[in-house]
Amino acid sequence: MRTAESSRRSPGQVAVHEGEMGRHPDFGRLIRDEATDTVVCHVCGRGFRSLGAHVRVHDMTAAEYRREFGLLRSRALSARSFAREQSRARRAGYLASEDAQARFAAGRAMARSGELARKRWADTDTDTGNRAGTGTGTRADTSGRPDPDPAEARRVRRESLAAGRRTQARTADERTAAALRAAGFADLAQALRTLYIEREHSVEETARVLALGKGRLRRLLGEHGIGIRPSGQNSATGRHARVLLNDRAAAERVGTDDIAAWLRERAVEGATLRELAAATGRSVPWVAARIGPR
Repeated sequence: MRTAESSRRSPGQVAVHEGEMGRHPDFGRLIRDEATDTVVCHVCGRGFRSLGAHVRVHDMTAAEYRREFGLLRSRALSARSFAREQSRARRAGYLASEDAQARFAAGRAMARSGELARKRWADTDTDTGNRAGTGTGTRADTSGRPDPDPAEARRVRRESLAAGRRTQARTADERTAAALRAAGFADLAQALRTLYIEREHSVEETARVLALGKGRLRRLLGEHGIGIRPSGQNSATGRHARVLLNDRAAAERVGTDDIAAWLRERAVEGATLRELAAATGRSVPWVAARIGPR
């Protein structure tokens, strides 16, 4: 069965005389035959896993074919299975190459800093100036052909976004599976009940252990029938965890491993509660509780 992209045309209807290509009924659409997992040539109506090499028999390069039939320059002229195979091969090559990973990391850093965008616009301005100086404009580059179909652009964008979401979901699942193994849990349900119910971890702490975002963790708790504790409801475990965090922060501030021992030593040396509170960044009652009875 052909997809909507081909308007269910038969190969005979798809094929056109090369002199009529500009009026092709499927201009701006990549024609797919889902039954055979192939893409159909606009010129001859035959199906192939990839059109990149085939279109040479029609005296066109892949880029010329895209322009001729209004396809986006980024549109892959291949069947879905072929594209997936290429993607897997590229990913395997990337993972096996430290050099490729280093180049990708450098490019990602440039993108995040905005340097890549600035470079792109600088190159665009230079290229536009060169065309203006030679008396050529942007339309000359397209040989007067019509622009790609806006519907095709929207379709490609939807497919790209969907593919990106699938990749993100797969990466998140892999990260969570690794966290489950590291924490010694057999499955996600066991981990959620153990951490959130039995050990009374907070949402934040449970999310950290399982390598999840807090929003996703809340959804998963609901899916597994686990009610989320109301905001402000403290558990003994939560209170104890906050006590430990406060003690650790005060200890790091004064450069010690045992904040209670440090406070007692300074009190014996003559330091007042107010001075110790200022040194640790805590309150006077907090300091007094850590020192204990005198």
